[in-house]
Amino acid sequence: MSQDKKNNTNHDFDPMMFQPLEPVKLFDDYYFIGNKLVGFHVLKTSEGLVLFEAMDKYDVDDEFLLPGLKKLGLEKEKILMLFLTHGHFDHYMGAEKIRLRTGCEVALSAEDAVFMVNGPDNYLDIDDLRVPRITRILKDGEDLTFGSHTVHVIFAPGHTPGCLNYSFEVHDKGTPHRVIMVGGYGVFGPGVYPGGHEYPHSVTYAVEQALDFAVSCVKTWEYVKETGCDVYLNPHPHLCDLFALAEQNQSRKEGEENAFVTGRDGVRKWIQERFDVCLDCAQKFTDIRGN
Repeated sequence: MSQDKKNNTNHDFDPMMFQPLEPVKLFDDYYFIGNKLVGFHVLKTSEGLVLFEAMDKYDVDDEFLLPGLKKLGLEKEKILMLFLTHGHFDHYMGAEKIRLRTGCEVALSAEDAVFMVNGPDNYLDIDDLRVPRITRILKDGEDLTFGSHTVHVIFAPGHTPGCLNYSFEVHDKGTPHRVIMVGGYGVFGPGVYPGGHEYPHSVTYAVEQALDFAVSCVKTWEYVKETGCDVYLNPHPHLCDLFALAEQNQSRKEGEENAFVTGRDGVRKWIQERFDVCLDCAQKFTDIRGN
């Protein structure tokens, strides 16, 4: 579940945000298929396709993924694995149908495999909620290799108990760049929960999750510095300026950098913003300071 990136409050989305859009090529080997709110991130490897996320409806395979892959000329590529970042319905709903059609593995942390089944999504008014079978449990620091591409797993709780970040290389005109995909965004607690629903946990739990998220931001930033990540992505395109940057690339001149390559400082901006929000929320969720 996502939140408005500036004020951390629930956001009423325009219905047009859910309409399918033309698939977007971001790098030589990386694509986005979906709508303005959620979608599939597609990494093309020498062995086949690796997907990140599975959108918010059971039938997105037919509505989004298959038509999108065909438009990109990728419909004959084998789908090897579907990585989920966390256990909110708008990230996993389409996974089971894709798994059954393709035989791909569906990967998530053990913590969020449990969270999907027992978490608050099961109490929301969601039509035809489908929790996928998780066939691969991911661990912190794990590397999974697909041909010449390797996906690195970072355990980053806070948005959910077992939220994951991923890092991998993409290429622009043959030049490698390292992506950090941050799986979580919203910080939830009393008075702040998607859809206007009452927060289902205790104040203590809310503060703990906010502080866990802050620690995850620091951990992710240390990884960014160590590995030189210069591209930031979020599963929700509106939370990483995906379409604005893709539009910039359409008018890109010879010799200009891919708009998604923002360098370490550009990546830091997004992570620092979340860190600040996490600390702010940890204080707002409790009246221990008399606020």
